[in-house]
Amino acid sequence: SSGINAEYGEHLDSAQEYLGEEMFARVPAQHCCGLEDFHPAPNTYDLVWMQWVIIYLSDYDFIELLARFKKSLKKDGYIIIKDNVTRTGCELDDSDSSVTRSDYQLKQIFKRAGLQVVVDSYQKNFP
Repeated sequence: SSGINAEYGEHLDSAQEYLGEEMFARVPAQHCCGLEDFHPAPNTYDLVWMQWVIIYLSDYDFIELLARFKKSLKKDGYIIIKDNVTRTGCELDDSDSSVTRSDYQLKQIFKRAGLQVVVDSYQKNFP
């Protein structure tokens, strides 16, 4: 099972244009809501991929979302997160209200959500 989540309807329209009609028809569900309001059905997904979105969630909303995603995974399912990470502490960006967390902070959040890190890696040749 697969799906697309977007906070604004125009992003779902863009996904349809980007994927094309044939591929988009294979997506059984589209959800138009913020991640903090997204409640996926239990035992639904083999894989949840989150890329460059966690910086817009408070720690509380992030932990709650991860806990809901954990429940939404099928047996042997995975959550993959690709995002920016600071070396230490966190960086707040007032221009877009984002927060970039350290590796340590992220691992504490994963632990609080009842998750275990299986693999982590860093992009090479990146500032």
